[in-house]
Amino acid sequence: MKPYRLILHLLLTFLSIGCKEEDNIRPFGQDVETGVPGMVSDIKVKNIPGGAIISYQLPDNSDIMYVRARYKVGQGKEMEARASVYSNELTVNGFGDMNEHEIELSCVDRMENEGASTIAIVTPLKPSVLSTFESLEVNATFGGIYVNFKNSEKASLSIHVVTTDSLNQPYEAHVQYTQAEKGPFYVRGFKSEERNFDIYVMDRWGNSSDTLYNVLTPYEETRLDKKLFYPYILPNDVACNAWGGNLAYAWNDDYTPALFVHSPGGDTFPMWFTFDMGVTAKLSRYKFYHLFMEEHAFQRGNLKTWEVWGRTDTPPADGSWDGWTKLMDCESYKPSGLPVGQHTAEDWEYLKAGEDFEFPAEAPPVRYVRFKVLETWGGMDFIHFTEFTFWGNVISNKRTVYEIFI
Repeated sequence: MKPYRLILHLLLTFLSIGCKEEDNIRPFGQDVETGVPGMVSDIKVKNIPGGAIISYQLPDNSDIMYVRARYKVGQGKEMEARASVYSNELTVNGFGDMNEHEIELSCVDRMENEGASTIAIVTPLKPSVLSTFESLEVNATFGGIYVNFKNSEKASLSIHVVTTDSLNQPYEAHVQYTQAEKGPFYVRGFKSEERNFDIYVMDRWGNSSDTLYNVLTPYEETRLDKKLFYPYILPNDVACNAWGGNLAYAWNDDYTPALFVHSPGGDTFPMWFTFDMGVTAKLSRYKFYHLFMEEHAFQRGNLKTWEVWGRTDTPPADGSWDGWTKLMDCESYKPSGLPVGQHTAEDWEYLKAGEDFEFPAEAPPVRYVRFKVLETWGGMDFIHFTEFTFWGNVISNKRTVYEIFI
């Protein structure tokens, strides 16, 4: 039994020591008798959007560890910023207005002793939550609305779109999280009926803008039946069947990277491919899905700039461009604007959601469509993508005798 008694004795000894030494949990170092840390002096303020950069002179005290700034934002939320002794400035941010605010500055030494505070007055410039709100442009589009915004500071913002349900109860239809400098985004899925679209902006500190109230009627449109699509291969079209790819995969409603369109490589730009929609339609928009494997995001053969051409009659058998009409120019958009090979989570989500392109109102009805690719993100000599979907209004669904029996 003696070994057990010894172990019990040791445990009680350690517990006793632990209880007595609680006051030893404190900053590491010697409590040097250098006096209470002094105050910063020669304070200068440079106001910036939503905040300020405060510079100062440190007191003559070698024991100072950092400078602390205390202040409040929004509805009294307490904030703190710090700068080490090796710097003579710090940044305060999180303000949602352009009012005067007091910043309490104090020096803290290595033992966490805090000196007397001094007050700096800041008057932030217009914060991003307000400037972005003022930049909002909202318009009706096919099946919903599109919103243009500017975010010159590339701040972390959320843009909220609120509408009403069948019981006239408000609900949040969409939240656009962004750090992009600018951009449009679309909110779709609505009938061609008048409804409210109310929009406001929030930042990461909880500051909120006013609400922009809109009453808009989305344009009517129909998703074209992709079962009627089929390749219309012309002699000078680029092959789209490399690496297990197939042009017919562009309209099979499989948005995973497993089934894709891929050219073999070795071609020069521009290069193009052609398909038949099976009906003549006045096109409103289309959604284009790049090959969104991680190593392909905004690089390699993903399309960057291209043109969309169309016609209603049968294309020339020799593949010439006679009789084709250019419908629109397209350019892939990267929210972050980072160089090729770099992308953010927002870029990735944007790519997965597919890119929206709207046809000009003056674009004529077409049946046959031709994509002319001018440039890829990676500058490669091949192209690849996953899927596309078209919307519009069908004008004619007449098919030839040949098509009826294939």
